[in-house]
Amino acid sequence: MDTQKQSSSINNSSHSLPPAQLWVGQHEHVVQEVQLFLQKILCFYNGCQTCTTCMQIRDKQHHAIIWFYPDKSYTIDQLESLFTTIAYALQPNEKFFFIIQKADFLTTTCANKLLKPMEEPPTGYHFILLAEHAEQILPTITSRCTIETLSSRTDNYTNHPIFQSFTTNYCTPTEFSKIIDSSGINERESVEIFNEILRYWLELFNKNTPDEQTHLRQAIIKILKNVSKQLPMPGSSVLFWRNLYLNFYPILIALKQSQ
Repeated sequence: MDTQKQSSSINNSSHSLPPAQLWVGQHEHVVQEVQLFLQKILCFYNGCQTCTTCMQIRDKQHHAIIWFYPDKSYTIDQLESLFTTIAYALQPNEKFFFIIQKADFLTTTCANKLLKPMEEPPTGYHFILLAEHAEQILPTITSRCTIETLSSRTDNYTNHPIFQSFTTNYCTPTEFSKIIDSSGINERESVEIFNEILRYWLELFNKNTPDEQTHLRQAIIKILKNVSKQLPMPGSSVLFWRNLYLNFYPILIALKQSQ
């Protein structure tokens, strides 16, 4: 892999980044916050949420980022691409990020092998470790990191009428259009509310035993995952939500009738 070609150029106005960071908090929330953080760094429009770069980061497909996730506990083999990649020098002003999810699942062997590259990474390389239980990470690892502790995500958007229309307070498409017209919703808020809606249905699906509503929840999740690849462009939030609700409404009614 030619890492020199795959890394991204960052202009000199980007803030100075520590070589290693540890973000601590509820996993899904921390992942989302790290994605927003990376979007602001790599996006030429300060994290616009709608450009190709922002969408690639959200989908974990950006060429200047490698995401790691353990099968159970980490193994050296799972981290091999990290050690291969970091051997290549980056061009001036280029940055490359290694995101180690669930860093509290690092074995002692893996953690020890990470010590040197984390302490003195080649110019442009950065480590971001994510963990729910920082106390389970070797002190020699945490001592090399700046630590960011995130509280659990707020429920600001769970009280939003758009969120409630897609989750607990179903309404007709006509009523929903009135909600949208009066909401003044923008693209950034749309992305955050959409993510909360997706999280709601994923959590509901995962915590319920299979029943007659299971296939309906699966249909909802399928719609949301497909739509997540085409979130609203600037100026299109109202149309985005109207079209999404029209697809949602028949399934919401079926769910309500099956209760």
